[in-house]
Amino acid sequence: MRNREGKKYIVIFAFAVGATIFISYTLSKFYSNIQQRVYNKQIETTKELSMQGSAVVEKKLEGYINTLYGLAEYLQEEDIDNETNINRLKEFIEKKDVGFQRMGVADAQGNARVTNGESLNISDREYFKTCMGEKRGSSEIRQSELVNRPVCIIAAPVLRGDGAAIGIIYGVVEIEVFRIYDNTILEDEEQYIQLVDMDGNYILKEESSLIGKRDNIFDGINSVESQKSAEEIRNRIQNEKQVYTELTDGVSHEIAYFTPLKLNDWCVVTVIDYSEVEKSVNYILDNDVYIMIMKVIGAIFLFFLLIVYYFWQEQKQIRAFNDRLVMDEKIVQIAAEKTGFIIISYDIKTKQLRFISNTLLNKEFPRQIDNAPEELMNYLSEDEDLRAQARNVFINMEQEKGKREIPISIMRDGKKKYLRLSLTTVYEKNGDIWKCIGVLEDSTEEEELRKKADRDPLTGLYNRNSAKKQIEACLKASELQPEITHAYMILDVDNFKTLNDTLGHQMGDRALQDIAEILRHHFRDYDIICRLGGDEFLVFMRDIPEETICRNAASLLKKLNLTYSEGQISIHVTASAGIVLVSDASIDPQELYRRADEALYQVKKEAKNSFKIYGN
Repeated sequence: MRNREGKKYIVIFAFAVGATIFISYTLSKFYSNIQQRVYNKQIETTKELSMQGSAVVEKKLEGYINTLYGLAEYLQEEDIDNETNINRLKEFIEKKDVGFQRMGVADAQGNARVTNGESLNISDREYFKTCMGEKRGSSEIRQSELVNRPVCIIAAPVLRGDGAAIGIIYGVVEIEVFRIYDNTILEDEEQYIQLVDMDGNYILKEESSLIGKRDNIFDGINSVESQKSAEEIRNRIQNEKQVYTELTDGVSHEIAYFTPLKLNDWCVVTVIDYSEVEKSVNYILDNDVYIMIMKVIGAIFLFFLLIVYYFWQEQKQIRAFNDRLVMDEKIVQIAAEKTGFIIISYDIKTKQLRFISNTLLNKEFPRQIDNAPEELMNYLSEDEDLRAQARNVFINMEQEKGKREIPISIMRDGKKKYLRLSLTTVYEKNGDIWKCIGVLEDSTEEEELRKKADRDPLTGLYNRNSAKKQIEACLKASELQPEITHAYMILDVDNFKTLNDTLGHQMGDRALQDIAEILRHHFRDYDIICRLGGDEFLVFMRDIPEETICRNAASLLKKLNLTYSEGQISIHVTASAGIVLVSDASIDPQELYRRADEALYQVKKEAKNSFKIYGN
């Protein structure tokens, strides 16, 4: 009996020891698993916060460059550094709240004039070289002698009609305009967002962080213990790749996430104190569960209880970090509202779209849309073509990495307003597309400025540069649809010089306006109609059947039989046209013009008031 009891106690003891070992092992795995999950969640939170911050900075910088491009259109074909242009820029700064402290223009030799009256040569500066050589917008941080502190100089090339750079236009802004997160409004003081260039020099710095104690961020990394070397981080961001690292000086422990901007050589650095991870883990372990488990350690029921507890605690941890993500999004929302943007996050797998901030142009959007992009466009536009375009953009974003934009027009308070939705893909660690981060912004002022720059002031038709860009875009899109045929037509007014010389330029201008109005009503809304200059016009007819082109041209020429009189004098004008059929999308627009001009020459030579198709 005693032997049986002894064996029983031995079995119970062995079972208790086995249970203790099993529970201890389970608890150990539980702790490490929770710690890893919390860490991964913190990394993803830091990554998304850094991406959202970079999107805001990039859109602000892009807005400045686009403003300069719009102003540059007015400086074409002129002595750009003249007094008139300087006065225009002064007036622009005074009337428009664009953030430029001062602006300037420089000719092709770098001789610059500034709105504050200063004259200097900037030919040795990188932003000047970039604009003149690569013909693209550029930015550069420089020490301002005027205010004795660093400022950001943003520049864009001024292009002639043939595409050659004849100088640059630039503006100076305070670096502080790019401070997207003010630490005074952060609910969590252990989060920092900093801005550096590719060489590690600080543009905006938070000295409270470990790596903010030196003048250069890479020097800061080298001064502490880092998971990744400063050189490795430098190489990754210079190759436009995201990267994160852990840092410690033996006392403090931080996670830093680097997100390079696409537009220039800047990088957004998000820093989160690692103690936040430890707090989350300790929150789980500092309750009474351990005590309860140890009290019933010998019971088999404990195994089941532990499993239930494990899954319950895991869900609790997920909910806790979801709450933390909401807090981080609140920070982003405050930053977005300060800059006038709406930031969205689109989950590709669930088709769910969330608005981080949801008010623009006094219009409030829902916090969440479950069936994007269809439901999103219900709030933005009733235009079916625009809805189809948006649908295709989202589909492409799900399949291809990159950046896309969707222009949107809406009516607000009886006026037409323009919005721009910019989308950027975010990737998982394995390189797969994870989600899209988007910025919805008011582009009304920019669009109106662009329209003015795109139009001929006399006729209201597109100017040469604008028409060229649209034709190039149309031809590029046609590469995917080889069955499409377009028509390129040059129109010249017969007897126009006689009209001008006899009845005066005012009557000549009236004739050009009448012809422009006839062209507008004769062709479709999506055809490209342009005044090339003088009495020469261009019409690009999109996707038109070949058999209708001749009928269309003959009908137009009948309408352009016009007579102008003054007193006893009457002048009759007609029009001649040269046409090129476009079935090869790879053809250069310049070659199209040459062929159409050759056909027009034959018409003028043989008989005016007629048309000819090139090659026929």
